[in-house]
Amino acid sequence: MSKQEARKRTERGFTLIEVLVGIVVFALGMMALAALQSNLAKNSADANARTVAVNIGEEVIEAVRSFSQITSDGGTNSAYNDIVDGSRTINRGGNYYNVASNVTDYYYDTANETFTTTAPTGAARSDMKLLEITVTWNANREFHVDQSGTTSGRLGSGSITLREVVSSITAPSGGKVAISKEGNGSYAPPVNYNPGQNPDIISIQLGDNKFKESTTPLPDVIRSDELVETRFDVVTYSQDNSGATFLRREEFRAVSCECTLRVPSTDDQGGFRPTVWNGNEYSQAEFVSKPYGVSANNQQSDFCDLCCRDHHDGGVGSEDDAGDPGRGKYNPFRPSTDYHDGGSLDGDHKHYNRDNNGNLVLACNDGDRYVEACRMVRKDGFFRIAQDLRQEGLNAFPADYLDESGEVSEYSGYVTAAVSAYEAAMGATDGYESSPPSLTAPSAMTPAMSFPASTVPTATEMEIGGTTEQQLRSRGIYIDYMSDELRTRINCLDLGGDGEACDVPDVTTALEIIPFYDVQLTWLARWNETPNNNPIDVTNQAIQDNNAHSRGIAALTSGFGYSTINSAVHTGNLGLTGTDPIDPWYTSEEESYDMYALAVDFSTPPPLSGITVSGTITSAVAGVKAADAEIVATDAQCDRTNTGYECIVESGANNPRLKIYNYFKRNKVLVACSNELVTHGQEHSGDTPANNWTRFDLPAASTTTANIVIREDSC
Repeated sequence: MSKQEARKRTERGFTLIEVLVGIVVFALGMMALAALQSNLAKNSADANARTVAVNIGEEVIEAVRSFSQITSDGGTNSAYNDIVDGSRTINRGGNYYNVASNVTDYYYDTANETFTTTAPTGAARSDMKLLEITVTWNANREFHVDQSGTTSGRLGSGSITLREVVSSITAPSGGKVAISKEGNGSYAPPVNYNPGQNPDIISIQLGDNKFKESTTPLPDVIRSDELVETRFDVVTYSQDNSGATFLRREEFRAVSCECTLRVPSTDDQGGFRPTVWNGNEYSQAEFVSKPYGVSANNQQSDFCDLCCRDHHDGGVGSEDDAGDPGRGKYNPFRPSTDYHDGGSLDGDHKHYNRDNNGNLVLACNDGDRYVEACRMVRKDGFFRIAQDLRQEGLNAFPADYLDESGEVSEYSGYVTAAVSAYEAAMGATDGYESSPPSLTAPSAMTPAMSFPASTVPTATEMEIGGTTEQQLRSRGIYIDYMSDELRTRINCLDLGGDGEACDVPDVTTALEIIPFYDVQLTWLARWNETPNNNPIDVTNQAIQDNNAHSRGIAALTSGFGYSTINSAVHTGNLGLTGTDPIDPWYTSEEESYDMYALAVDFSTPPPLSGITVSGTITSAVAGVKAADAEIVATDAQCDRTNTGYECIVESGANNPRLKIYNYFKRNKVLVACSNELVTHGQEHSGDTPANNWTRFDLPAASTTTANIVIREDSC
């Protein structure tokens, strides 16, 4: 074979046919990708249309339920008898939604003890109406992909149906049923109630044999180690020799969410003003055009759609009251520097995300992500976004306090006295939110009070042969913002007015309508002891569903002497969700309480060097809570704090090390990083939190501040 023939055999290229086939395959792939993107955009728009339709349906139901009388007066006031079939068209965001109301009347048949659609002879009205609201849309038009362009895709059509029973018996005051009785007044049919059990649930005295108590908050971790939804109820009841009678129940939720910031481009884009207690009920405010948010993903609480949308200030509403500006804000006590001044976000409070170094960065543009925490209250069957929680006081106790009735009376008496003093200091003048009063601490009461273990002489003892482990307890006192309307009613009662005269029927004391709650916080507080771990160590695990985690259990370890045990909780919504700091004010908004324990154990604890290594632990990965990260150490005594950690190196330590673990995100590789500490080793083994860890060498020569950041892929 010649060299020329050999070269021809080895020199190969692409034929024209092969090139054309490659072009066709590439073109088909690009067409498929374009179709996929179009479908994704269309599905997203359809989901938004469904959300708007549900909101419209809820608004119609709320409007129907708010009738003020039974029979029609010709249209001046809304009436029960005016609830009939109907239809109308509503424009939202350029889409037209058809709303059809189908109403079925039901009458109670006393002979057969059942409901029927056949009206008995002489019936002036039905006993209840089944309201079926169907919202349909047919948006067969191009949809926007940004402010300047559209696609050739088309929004689809669809419908949703909501059903609600509307009773002819009105219910204007949060759980009290109003029935005409001798032409005036109201009658609440008695419902038996079983008060909660001490020490977790404490009944607070309101006077006139009435009491208020809060159930223990129960967290629900939505995504293994990320966002949390916590629920608790507040119940008001009366009690006499025959037992307890239910008066009112208020259902609350606290939720943390990832959101995407949106700037309104039309008047129908925005959210609701906060739902506020007025003394009779929680009153939902109006919808206004203002900055709003949308849920950043579908792997979080269902309530995040509402939280992201509504928890914004700004905008102008017809119900805004210049004399009571706090009424329309989600946190009336927020510093003025934490509001946007001018621009498209004017008047809204600031929201933040974290950068790759774990630092807070301002979300100030349409499309920016941020983390939010909201409080919700159930109103007429639906949860609404209420003003933020505001904790005014925190107390902690040893295990055996609040077990006896005398101790419960002592603590309950303190709470009612402190809340009454707070209300008196608040006064009747406008603008108290600019200089709010403080809740009087037990030691500042007249006469002064002292709970067990609140001072060194009254320290709880833990000794060998006796108590070597006990569950400490922590309780927070929350007081909501009080609007001018509510304060007017409270002041009326304080001046001796009765419930009718003060526009709060059946109420006899101001304490009944002051929005305060005494809440069990043992499993939501962070617990730390000084010195670290010896002679006493207190548990501080990450939050788990239904309080399955351990916090506040003090255990005798080794040594003799006193330990200062600190319980700390954020005073706002974050305190109930365990969420990482979402603004620069977190540390200044923490409430803490010190109690004391005497350890009697004559074994020798490890000697400490006095070298301290401490810092913050933050997360730069969306949805990953640094607050859930756990730590363990060798040759050092380390504790987890609310925002970070603290380690004291043992004397003579050879290789002091700190291990951080219990962080992960599905299908992601996460690592812990520090600019000040040397990484000794790490592992990232998928979706088991314990198998995701990073170990650092601790310096044994000098005190160091070393911040730790959880990042994706690498440092």
